[in-house]
Amino acid sequence: MLAVRQILMNPLESYLGFAEPRRGWVYAIAALLIVSIAYSDWKIEEVSVGFLYVLPILIASATLRGWQIIAVALACGALRERFGPLFGTPGGAIRVCIGAAGFALAGYFVSQLDRQRRSVTQHLLERERQMRLRADAERQLQVVIETSPLGIATLDSEGRVLLANSSAHYLLRLERQSLAGQQINAYLPILKRFLSIRDSARELSTVVETRGQRGDGEAFLAHVWLSTFVNDSGLCLAAFIWDSSENLRDREGTGLDSMMATSRVLIGAMSHEIRNLAGAASAAYRQLAQGTGHSQQEQFQALGAVIDALENIATSGLKLATRSSTAVADLGMVLDEARVLIEASFRDAGSVAEWTIPESLPLVEADHHSLLQVFLNLARNSERAMKGRRVRVLRVEVSFEDDMVRIRFRDSGPGVANPDVLFRPFQPGASSTGLGLYISRAVLKSYGGDLQLEPDAQGGCFVVQLWAADAGGVSAGG
Repeated sequence: MLAVRQILMNPLESYLGFAEPRRGWVYAIAALLIVSIAYSDWKIEEVSVGFLYVLPILIASATLRGWQIIAVALACGALRERFGPLFGTPGGAIRVCIGAAGFALAGYFVSQLDRQRRSVTQHLLERERQMRLRADAERQLQVVIETSPLGIATLDSEGRVLLANSSAHYLLRLERQSLAGQQINAYLPILKRFLSIRDSARELSTVVETRGQRGDGEAFLAHVWLSTFVNDSGLCLAAFIWDSSENLRDREGTGLDSMMATSRVLIGAMSHEIRNLAGAASAAYRQLAQGTGHSQQEQFQALGAVIDALENIATSGLKLATRSSTAVADLGMVLDEARVLIEASFRDAGSVAEWTIPESLPLVEADHHSLLQVFLNLARNSERAMKGRRVRVLRVEVSFEDDMVRIRFRDSGPGVANPDVLFRPFQPGASSTGLGLYISRAVLKSYGGDLQLEPDAQGGCFVVQLWAADAGGVSAGG
């Protein structure tokens, strides 16, 4: 049936498409057929061929309006009666009306068919236009995604990657394999947490900063813009990922240098004042020793005033240095950032950093930024100590003892030659001013912690000691 319908409808559809722009030809053909049928009906007296008037009606109806179809149908009905064999017999008017009605119905059928064809054609053209626009938009979106410097990935409700652009593969160092179908937990575990939200009807849009891991195992600091959306499979997620490790390295490296420079300025200013007072005390002492004509009592009073001023300066400095500080830091987050910074620096220098860190770490009594600077300073010292050696490995280990957390930095360097003067400022032979360890220890002591050198036969080992802020509460280290 479908094949027969196609055979019958295809020529009709072709004609309907031809009729509208060729009105003159259609009218001429219809008029010629009407004249030919009327002449044939007039010549053939025995049999009527008036039913053939339906042909010009069908041909012309595709281009005629309703009233025009009725007019042509009435004309054809009248010609059929006039030249037919029953002309002059009773009931002629009725036969004219019946014939015209049949012709008009046939014409209306073709007219409605043509109108439906136009509507379908217009709908198909609009559909094709919408499809072209959609295809153009998809191509443009694909170009934007593929050329974006941000890593872009979409996840399904199970945390599997649906789509990932080339920047995401480069960021995670997976250029030779596809992310599609893989679980995101191995690279950015925090994203799976947002897919476990029970209220799937609530769409979420936020920014997070977390630790990521590349395909080769290297850690990096990821800045992620993410949003959730719902489709047929459930709650899904779209993520824009940026590697902020370089910015963190620059920021923290600059912060450490700034802290050291500020410390040198403060200590220089303090030393200047102490030097002035010490010079005055020395001059007073020399005058006393030379026995000048001034009163011995006045000289002793002047020397006493100078000594009192020195004591006041020293006392104020000690009070400032021993003033207790209260702050709580997430040790896991601090170590994550330190890992990103240290591994990148060690990789450039050809060294290796190994980390032995428990999955969960407590909050500690320290300032986040200051503690990170202490870790960076210890790593810098180890990097300088291992320079030129065949094996250059730094091991960072975390252990718990009662309410105390100890972070050990073990390196494969030559060790410390003179540990007695290690934590003194301006020590001879230091690469800079010798303030790094002195300030790091002072910072830790201000929070109740400490920095110590632990004997190690294989190299140097520094131990950072911190108090746990809450022995019962822990936070994720990753």
